[in-house]
Amino acid sequence: MNLYLMQHGQAHLKEIDIEESLSEKGKEVIKNSAIGLTKIPISFDVIICSPKKRSKQTAQIIADVFKFPKEKIIETEKVKPLTPAEETLDFISDYERVFIAGHLPSIKEIISFLLYPTSNINVDIHNGGCTRIDIERDKNILKWHLNANILKRMI
Repeated sequence: MNLYLMQHGQAHLKEIDIEESLSEKGKEVIKNSAIGLTKIPISFDVIICSPKKRSKQTAQIIADVFKFPKEKIIETEKVKPLTPAEETLDFISDYERVFIAGHLPSIKEIISFLLYPTSNINVDIHNGGCTRIDIERDKNILKWHLNANILKRMI
């Protein structure tokens, strides 16, 4: 399986926007990151997002840039911020190429679990960055970990 993990874009504070929608800057960063990802290039069979508005908006921007069918965006509780890595991985196990527009700390926990399941590794994750891990039967391979600034420079 090819797994792509992205933290949603910067959102408005809850005091300003109860739904914590993406800010204009957040939308811009995600769009630039998505355009950068098209230069690699990557492909996926499904985009998974949480019911939280910032996650759904991130998934939508990714889908728009990649001209990905909107009906293949799956909204699930299994990628919410505190979902255990094992639950998320079990949920996506039937897919071959998966893009998750998710949250912290779950994105960090998935990466840590896949790369070093017996301990906890600290991974530097920022809004709009993307990590690719290939999941194989006998090993998991970190292919790349790119922050939003690097992805923007690829445009």
